[in-house]
Amino acid sequence: MRPLGRPGLALILPLIAIFVFAVLLAFALNRMVRVADDIRVNAEHNMLWVMHQSEIAARRLVETTLRAELGEADAAEIALRLDLLRSRFALLHEGPQRRFMEEIGMREQLSTLNQTLQSIAPPSAPISPSTAQDLREALAPFTRFFSRAANKTMIREWDDLGGRLETARAQLRQIIASLFGITVTGAVLILTLFFALRLSRQRTNMLRRERDFSALLVSSSGDGILAIDAAGRCTIWNDAMATMTGQPAERAVGRKLSDITGFFGTAHVQTALKASLAGKDRSIALQPYYRDAEEPALYVDLRFSPMLDEGRVVGAIVFMHDASDRYAARQRAAQTRGHLEQLVAERTRELDEALLRERSAADLYRNFAGMISHQFRTPLAVADSALQRLIRRGGRASTAEIVDRARGARDAIAGLTRLVASTMDATRLQTGQVGARRVACDLSNLLEGVRARQQAMAPEARIETDHPANLNAVALCDPAHAEQVLENLMSNAVKYAPKGSAITVHLHGNATELHCDVTNDGPKIAEADRAQLFDANFRGQNSVGTRGTGVGLFIARSLARMQGGDLQLRDTDRGTSFRFTLPRYEGEK
Repeated sequence: MRPLGRPGLALILPLIAIFVFAVLLAFALNRMVRVADDIRVNAEHNMLWVMHQSEIAARRLVETTLRAELGEADAAEIALRLDLLRSRFALLHEGPQRRFMEEIGMREQLSTLNQTLQSIAPPSAPISPSTAQDLREALAPFTRFFSRAANKTMIREWDDLGGRLETARAQLRQIIASLFGITVTGAVLILTLFFALRLSRQRTNMLRRERDFSALLVSSSGDGILAIDAAGRCTIWNDAMATMTGQPAERAVGRKLSDITGFFGTAHVQTALKASLAGKDRSIALQPYYRDAEEPALYVDLRFSPMLDEGRVVGAIVFMHDASDRYAARQRAAQTRGHLEQLVAERTRELDEALLRERSAADLYRNFAGMISHQFRTPLAVADSALQRLIRRGGRASTAEIVDRARGARDAIAGLTRLVASTMDATRLQTGQVGARRVACDLSNLLEGVRARQQAMAPEARIETDHPANLNAVALCDPAHAEQVLENLMSNAVKYAPKGSAITVHLHGNATELHCDVTNDGPKIAEADRAQLFDANFRGQNSVGTRGTGVGLFIARSLARMQGGDLQLRDTDRGTSFRFTLPRYEGEK
């Protein structure tokens, strides 16, 4: 056999010719469009007409002032001519006309004359000769300006027209050259098509001669090979196919595949055969073939390809390969992989849990210093204030006052002790060591205690609590954590509230939850800060100039969620409002 030629080169040359043909045609069309645009005259941009009309308006106004000196024109006619000149001048002072005046170098003169024109007031009646003369002298520069502007405009437009004509000539020459290239390329395409048709006939003859040789190769192949015609009848059935299927070629050739063996009548095999007869390649991997019900299945790979004759589908060829060994190896690999994946998944889950605990502990330790600075300040300040007052009072303090101050300091220290214990519990909770200690707690009593302490620390503030008298305020929570959240919300409300304004604390709820809304008249939280408001160490725009560490809201929300509740920023018409939510206590279950 001899080679079929060099199809790569035969394909590349026509493609290159077609590409050059398209590029030259597009280039020629583009140049034609540009020539049409360049030679078009836009009447609305005709500056000579504008200059002429403006000069006429200026000369007629001067003529009217001369007539006014002779008593032949009145102030109303001069005012009319002056308005007409202003309207003409406005065309030059705005839009594309002003840009044109700047391009010809008359921007400063245009601005100066515009100021002069705007400063000229219409004369009052009756007009005197001296007034008319003064007006005429003021208008003298306008006629000279319009005359020089018209000359420059004419020169500029002639230059532009000459440049467009020169560009058009150059583009026309390029178009002529492109048309010549298109003609040459078209000739190349015609020749290429002629030689391609002749080569196609030669290759068809060669393929027909080689078909017999291919049949010899099919018969000696180690894979099963069969062929069908367009009607689906078997035309080739080699020895390997007969061995794998147990059906001899004498019984297979001339019959439909589904009549030879039920394997070829299955739905997916029939679908692949129809696709190959439609000109498409298909493959089926590891398909079980049962030669006998008592023997194990033979796993085969099938490849379906169309047979073409000058672009027309004349049949299909099927290759069947025995892949039983590969199927067995894949099954063993799948079992091994499944076992390994199970081991890896278990180990990965253990590592993820350990990493999560480690990260939680690291985050909490990182914020622990800020937590102490932010949360321990309030009880320490209460205790310090009570003790300082006792020291200042000295011997003058009564027994009742000493007891009251000492009780306040002791309550603050007790709160500090509870806070330390709660912080340690939170640490163990974050690291997965213990759970939250939630018990029944009357939220209204807890709220009143926090309000009293905040009021004592900020006597000038007005903290008002509001809740229905018949409200069942028993929540399921950790009292120390809940108290810490309320302390944070009230202290923030006092800190950011305007001096003398009221801070309201509204306790309410529904069938399953209790809500505590803490609201002040302070500045609203900026939209840009809301997404990060509860992040650790974040301080918003409204906190500039106010002392704080930026961990209060982070701690408050974390503690709220530890107890099965939440802390959210509310959208209200009044100032800033936060809602602290806890689940209701439903009794022993």
